[in-house]
Amino acid sequence: MPRSADSGTIPPLAGRRRYFYGWNIVAAAFLANLAYAEHYTSVLGLFIKPLQAEFGWSRSAIAGVQTVARVAEALVAPMIGPLVDRKGPRFLMPIGAVIVGLAMLGITQVRELWQFYALRGVAAAAGFTLMGALVTNVAISNWFVRKRGRALSIARVGNNLSNVIFVPVVVFIIANHGWRNVFLVFAIFTWLTVIIPSTLLMRRRPEDLGLLPDGDQPDRNAQDPVDRDQAGAGVAPSSEPVWTRRQVLATASFWLLALCMGIDSMALQGLNITLAPYIQDLGYNDTSLAAIMTFRALAMAAAFPVVAFIAERSQKTLWRVLPFVVQGTAAFLFLFAGEPVLLWVAVVLYGLGIAALTVIIEVVWAEYFGRVSLGLVRSLAFLVAFGFGAAGPLVMSAIFDLTQSYHLAFLLLGVLFGVAAVLMGILRPPRRSGRIDLKSLTT
Repeated sequence: MPRSADSGTIPPLAGRRRYFYGWNIVAAAFLANLAYAEHYTSVLGLFIKPLQAEFGWSRSAIAGVQTVARVAEALVAPMIGPLVDRKGPRFLMPIGAVIVGLAMLGITQVRELWQFYALRGVAAAAGFTLMGALVTNVAISNWFVRKRGRALSIARVGNNLSNVIFVPVVVFIIANHGWRNVFLVFAIFTWLTVIIPSTLLMRRRPEDLGLLPDGDQPDRNAQDPVDRDQAGAGVAPSSEPVWTRRQVLATASFWLLALCMGIDSMALQGLNITLAPYIQDLGYNDTSLAAIMTFRALAMAAAFPVVAFIAERSQKTLWRVLPFVVQGTAAFLFLFAGEPVLLWVAVVLYGLGIAALTVIIEVVWAEYFGRVSLGLVRSLAFLVAFGFGAAGPLVMSAIFDLTQSYHLAFLLLGVLFGVAAVLMGILRPPRRSGRIDLKSLTT
């Protein structure tokens, strides 16, 4: 069998094996997700008050770095997606980790807002695009079909564990050693968890190593070609649809999915960056803040077995709609977060909604558009999602600066989640494009 440029020194494998190499892909993605959480707006929210104290920057100015980051990611993603399809993640992730680490080291020396924007908003964002969800989720979706939901869920736990680790660590380091030292820790952690693991473990597709998705044997894929709806029910097809950029952009399914993803991104970026200062404004101390944020991450991690079960049944409308309903409910509950019980409920519900959606929507993308062009399709969707996400921090912070309250912002988020739920309810698979035998792509 011809060898892919991404196959490295591992020879094609044949015969029944007890251990499927795809779980190595999940492990490398898990480690990358551990590092990626430092780019989340919820972690950045912990820096708002220290940066205000040292530089006098407004909340809107600090939150603006996430807007810059989303724009940078939106511009980079369409170039990265096709590279994931052609070259695979092993080519991209180490480069991204080096860029992120250098940017984090640079942040330790910033004195001006534009420097913070250039390093945290542009350089780090570009690096995270190379090593983050766009690359790792496409890789996992290439290696799994029947078990795609559980594989994505396991990798996603890395994000939540990172929050469990980093939230108390960041709070402690800021209080005792200053905020600059946190970014030094970020740089070292990124290099350790991404560069070597992704180089050693990541591969493009199972076909490059003479394998089939999920570790299946050839006889399980004898029905050639298998319809994508049947594939979603548990059998991986031996041929896949191929999409061009023009064909993708001409499908209503793409725009509905991208719009739902954009609404969620806007809410995620806006709410996460304001969550820490909002909780502090309500009078909760740093210990309570760390406990709440850590508990949310633990709840999300604990929920992923259920999320995996739901995601692998995401053909049903109810399971696609539910995460938006849960997040919308949480947004309204944040209006009453002065009551501790309601704050805890809102934080947990919002976390569970995020956990479910991040996995479910990846499964839907792969089932609707197949594996061959998934990087291209997802990068175009990221362009839309990051465009919406760029507005989130600015809108939330601007509403606060104008009204000295986040109440109007939470109401707006609740309404937007309702709109997204309706859109997901009417979503239908796109028409098939031409198909290709994946074995022909291993050369």
